[in-house]
Amino acid sequence: MTKVIISCKGIQKNHHVKTCMFLHDGDWGDLELIEHEKFHKSLLGESIFWLGFEALQPFGNVSSRDGKRT
Repeated sequence: MTKVIISCKGIQKNHHVKTCMFLHDGDWGDLELIEHEKFHKSLLGESIFWLGFEALQPFGNVSSRDGKRT
């Protein structure tokens, strides 16, 4: 499996998004990601929602938007 940079999108609390500074350089099944997800899910409530993870585009790859290197 190819390593990617994965970031946490944060939480939404009372309709406001609060960012999370968590970054992980690895694979989707890594223990660090599982533990971070458990942390956020332990704090969920009636007005708190975890937004999940997203993979960031690696540096030096061609952007599909404009063809320039990012």
